[in-house]
Amino acid sequence: MLPISAYSDWATFFLTLSFILLAVNVTSNRRTFRPILQALFVPRVRSQFFRETKLYNEWVYAIGMLYNALIQGLFLFYLAILFLPATTSLSFPILYLICFGIFLVDHYFKFLNSSFLGRLFGCESEVLSFNHSKFFYVSTNSVVLLPILAVSIYLGRPVLLFIYLPFFIVTYVMMLYRTLTIKKSTLSFFQFFLYFCTLEILPYLVFLKMLFSLR
Repeated sequence: MLPISAYSDWATFFLTLSFILLAVNVTSNRRTFRPILQALFVPRVRSQFFRETKLYNEWVYAIGMLYNALIQGLFLFYLAILFLPATTSLSFPILYLICFGIFLVDHYFKFLNSSFLGRLFGCESEVLSFNHSKFFYVSTNSVVLLPILAVSIYLGRPVLLFIYLPFFIVTYVMMLYRTLTIKKSTLSFFQFFLYFCTLEILPYLVFLKMLFSLR
């Protein structure tokens, strides 16, 4: 298995591109970007953001999603190289594009599916709040991942990824909490929880089982 540092040239390009996008988003959308990083943890900021901002009409969302896809794609690439040695037979561009695509397909499939169910059951407001929570969660994690990935790749120390694990767990628990405490006017708690487990958790468990079967 090639060390992750063997891909440092390509990684440098995508990390630099990600940093530029992050810098553009922070400087040009400062009023909106900062609340995005706070909203998962501060209910007051979350409520104000949800009330005053049309997220999907803002540039901060478009730039943020591209940034998230670049970072999460690199993170998936890193995990593939470390835990699936067979993937080293693929060139960096091909494997990275696969990981980049997996993130985008996963995100927008769930986004479109939840939006459809929201219209079907008349709970668009609850679904919108849920999708906001997911965006806050992914964006916060992607910002934290940038320096961790950079240091891990250039030092060739995969163990540094364990620094990210506690933050991932805390933010995921916070997202779960924000999701389960959404005021649901038309869906029961059980229906909402069943949807969440089926669409948000089950695919990852199936995917992990498939990955381990390939090793």
